[in-house]
Amino acid sequence: MRLIQRTTRQFNVTEVGQTFYEHCKAMLVEAQAAQDAIAALQVEPRGIVKLTCPVTLLHVHIGPMLAKFMARYPDVSLQLEATNRRVDVVGEGVDVAIRVRPRPFEDSDLVMRVLADRGHRLFASPDLIARMGIPSAPAELSHWPGLSLASGKHIHRWELYGPQGARAEVHFTPRMITTDMLALREAAMAGVGLVQLPVLMVKEQLAAGELVAVLEEWSPGGRLFMLCSHPGEDYYLPYVRWSIF
Repeated sequence: MRLIQRTTRQFNVTEVGQTFYEHCKAMLVEAQAAQDAIAALQVEPRGIVKLTCPVTLLHVHIGPMLAKFMARYPDVSLQLEATNRRVDVVGEGVDVAIRVRPRPFEDSDLVMRVLADRGHRLFASPDLIARMGIPSAPAELSHWPGLSLASGKHIHRWELYGPQGARAEVHFTPRMITTDMLALREAAMAGVGLVQLPVLMVKEQLAAGELVAVLEEWSPGGRLFMLCSHPGEDYYLPYVRWSIF
């Protein structure tokens, strides 16, 4: 099958050759269009990002960041689930999962990136400190009213680590037990009791003088890290990469 007819004086494209040329030209146009589409995604994010995040973390920290991101990139749509349940990232088709975990992180095929070190401290309102006095040692906290992030059958205690590797364990009887950190923060601000919370969660309250760090040289053990998990470099699309980084 000839695509061209050529002599020493002439060069002609056959009918079959012309048809072949038109199809090849169309393929090149489509290939260029595909490259342009991918390049556009890499330059300006667009598409749908499916994200999951713990409830309290969403309200306190992640929510405002997501709002600013979406305002900046109007072509991005977000499917957000606020939940504290364990999520099957791959099985449920989740692009980005934000979670809080202690080290060591569990083995996983997921790619994990540490977004923040969620250091914990003990906090109280100025009114509570005025009533109870400024403590000089962890043992004095056992008489303080406490607020506990736990269930009703939990052992309520603060495990603290101090200078030169010192360790102290303080058992307390809580005035309030809940699984919601926002409720604990509000109760602490009202002077109900002493509370252990992530520093990230009380930055504004510390700056406003509504809460004060107690025994700053002592910190609770088991540092927590805010993690971003996703299926991997070969899985997520450019607009997901924008939302992560």
